Amino acid sequence: MTNLTNLFSRLTAVVAIILTLYLCTNTVKGQTYDIRDNWYMGPQICLVSFFGDLSVHDFDPVRKLTDESDFGLGLMAGKSINRLMDARINYIHGKMKGSNPGLDMNFKSNFDEISLGLTISLSRLILPFRISKIDLIAMAGIGYINYRSIKYSLSNGTYLSSEGYTKEKQAIGKASSSLTIPVGFELSYRISQNWIASGGFSFRLYYQDLLDSQIGSTGINDRYSVASIGLSHIFNPIKKKAYRNSFGCLDSF
Repeated sequence: MTNLTNLFSRLTAVVAIILTLYLCTNTVKGQTYDIRDNWYMGPQICLVSFFGDLSVHDFDPVRKLTDESDFGLGLMAGKSINRLMDARINYIHGKMKGSNPGLDMNFKSNFDEISLGLTISLSRLILPFRISKIDLIAMAGIGYINYRSIKYSLSNGTYLSSEGYTKEKQAIGKASSSLTIPVGFELSYRISQNWIASGGFSFRLYYQDLLDSQIGSTGINDRYSVASIGLSHIFNPIKKKAYRNSFGCLDSF
């Protein structure tokens, strides 16, 4: 768990550096898009995997998917700022689950997450003079999660504790909440001028340790990841325009 946390902490730093370099340097060879252009929206299907005290298959992909992952539905909307950067808002309604036989505990959770973020096209940043329907994108942002979790004994199914639930798993009071930091990558394919298919993976850095209704002894907060596939419709898409860049080569935006 510690190694996994360190890995994604470094990933967060790399993405932050890329975004900072982009914002602080004049690398963009194209114009900022008009406020009416390149808005998009579409549904997503998500697979949510839990990492925490009640997970033991962090390095076993098959068991991770079967025992410690659950599904969610999402909606993503965004606006292209220019040919390299987009601003986005994401909403996910989903579930989490996990267990730890050594502690004789398992849990289930329902959550709603909303996040705001920026994306940058690594493909266009690295290969600015090549036009392709496939685009590799880095993304980072800040989010807010509301959740309700309930924990049981793994051996006999008795109630142990909960966040926002009664013993009978009836919602009570306000849902628990916390800030999250989403960071990850996405691969998109432009089907046509108005449609884009995408698949992505992002990791959520979470600032509490009660997603599984269990406070551990490691000092490491719970985490979760989201793998998604989606289809987005582009409203008022930008028409590609050719121009000659500073190297004397034709490019487009």
